[in-house]
Amino acid sequence: MPADRAKLDTMSVPVNLPNVALLHAPQAVKQADWVDSSSRYEEVSDHLSTRPIIGIDTEFVRERTFYPSPGLIQLSDGDSVWLIDVVTLEDHDPLKALVDQPNATKVLHSVGEDLEILSLLTDSYPEQLLDTQVAAAFLGFPAQIRYEHLIEQVFGVALPGGQARSNWCQRPLAGSLLEYAAQDVIYLPRLAETLCDELERLGRLEWVQEDCARLVRQRKSAHRHPALLRVKGAGRLSKIAMAYAANLAQWRDEEAKARNLPRSFVIKDENLVELASQAERIGTMRAISQLKNVLRRFSEPCLAVLESTDPSGFEVPSGLLPLTPEQRQTLKTWQTKIGALANDLNIEPSVVASKRELTRLLKGESPDWLNGWRGPMIQDQLELNAVPI
Repeated sequence: MPADRAKLDTMSVPVNLPNVALLHAPQAVKQADWVDSSSRYEEVSDHLSTRPIIGIDTEFVRERTFYPSPGLIQLSDGDSVWLIDVVTLEDHDPLKALVDQPNATKVLHSVGEDLEILSLLTDSYPEQLLDTQVAAAFLGFPAQIRYEHLIEQVFGVALPGGQARSNWCQRPLAGSLLEYAAQDVIYLPRLAETLCDELERLGRLEWVQEDCARLVRQRKSAHRHPALLRVKGAGRLSKIAMAYAANLAQWRDEEAKARNLPRSFVIKDENLVELASQAERIGTMRAISQLKNVLRRFSEPCLAVLESTDPSGFEVPSGLLPLTPEQRQTLKTWQTKIGALANDLNIEPSVVASKRELTRLLKGESPDWLNGWRGPMIQDQLELNAVPI
């Protein structure tokens, strides 16, 4: 699909947003309610629990820690904004009640890290989720469209950006940050209504709901994926070296979590890969000796990990298995067919099936998305039953 085809030609927006709502939003931003008391927190939760759509956004700091440090939770019903001071407040049962509310749709934009923040604060995930980035992609917008760009294209409202990497844990927060935070959430409920109306007209609302539910499931099971898959360059290692790298990666994850440090603060990917490669080539002791300067205080635990590794029992994760020449050719054919299907739907090919997802199919995996709306469409397009995988 050409890059300049930002959305469906047939989409007419804003069709459901009265001018009065647009005019009210800046005032709601200026009057955003700062919530730093437990009683007010509960009042806001009680009020929003009666609303069918709840806009949610999060701000956090994550530069020198493994876990993100929550700084702010923004909530909106489309008419008002509440800024929840999660640095001061300790009991987040009011937020958990909203996240668990079965009758309300929780609307977020690009939810990956937001789900992690909500889980940290409430130990819950929103089951009734609508990701407006996902929803917009099914209407022909770029798959990774930013919130402020989507708001401008749908509602004609220009929002400032560039504040996401601010120190949201400092107090007090500057007025410009409070305004930015409020703008990030005030339009979400009405944006959801507008996008969903168009999706329903096109018969794609259930597709989006299915994909949003899958996002939640993926976040819940993220810890089950082998740590090795997060190591850049691991796929270039031999099987023996990969076995060393797998155990080092698992140890690194546990160490980073225990110390609340970024993985790279324990051992960088390139050093981990080099250590695993050298352990196979020259032995574990000499490998540690060569990299002692970069391993620093972790030399001894790394040596213990290497010496406890038994490469003979290691199985390479399917995600790191290289494709055969025949599979690479099949992948190209599949990408062409998916591209044609996406063009007919007027959406980006990655929304239907990304290269990574198609590769999983070629390697014999059965992704759960094949059981949903994509299944019949993709199986017919790719003639899966006729292709040896």
